[in-house]
Amino acid sequence: MKTVVLWLFALLLSISSVVPGYCADDDEGEKVYAIQERIYHRNHELSISGGYIPNEDFYEAFPVGLGYTFNFNDYLSWEVARGQYIFTSEKELKNDIEEEVELTPSLFAEPKYMIHSHLVFRPFYGKSAVVNRGIVNRETYLFLGGGVVNYEWQNPEGSEDTEMVNSISFGVGTKYFINENFCMNLEIRDLVNMWDDDTDNRIYFGIGFGFRFNLLPRKMERDTDIERMNDYLKKSADDE
Repeated sequence: MKTVVLWLFALLLSISSVVPGYCADDDEGEKVYAIQERIYHRNHELSISGGYIPNEDFYEAFPVGLGYTFNFNDYLSWEVARGQYIFTSEKELKNDIEEEVELTPSLFAEPKYMIHSHLVFRPFYGKSAVVNRGIVNRETYLFLGGGVVNYEWQNPEGSEDTEMVNSISFGVGTKYFINENFCMNLEIRDLVNMWDDDTDNRIYFGIGFGFRFNLLPRKMERDTDIERMNDYLKKSADDE
């Protein structure tokens, strides 16, 4: 139920932000819309990210990692890879079960790291005024992808086993452009982990900072014959 409520809230935010704006009404009452091209487009983005997963069973989970995204155009991108190591701390529930109830579960599954790749669709773009002193450009995007999550099983006797679990990842995010090269990303996503006998959902709240850039154009080889011809034509024009 909590998952449904969170996604309805995220969908409401996305829809409510798509409000058509207009400059003024003409004599006949027709609205004049102000549509502008997107700015700050860059082909490549390197990002660092951190987040929080609140609904792990026995651990507080804080993923931190790096990612790379390639932007095909203004609307479609590919997050080629996002790898995150997961820092954890034990929840009180785990201590209560072990100490107060004196009943130890047979296994504790502790998330260790995850790697995902996403297809990103960026249909919404707009601007926000900051206390009427500046404008921040932003875009809202949807993403869908897959990857793996690595879990470490903590056995009661102290032994450890690891398991790699396939995972589907999807969600919504908003990117705020700080300037031509830097941006801040806010995200909420659903991780569907597919175990051998069951599936579970993990909700991820995240923030990230990206460095966006274009590669330098390839340096062209110089043709000395063409250069001599250009120099000759330029000198002839100066003599005239």
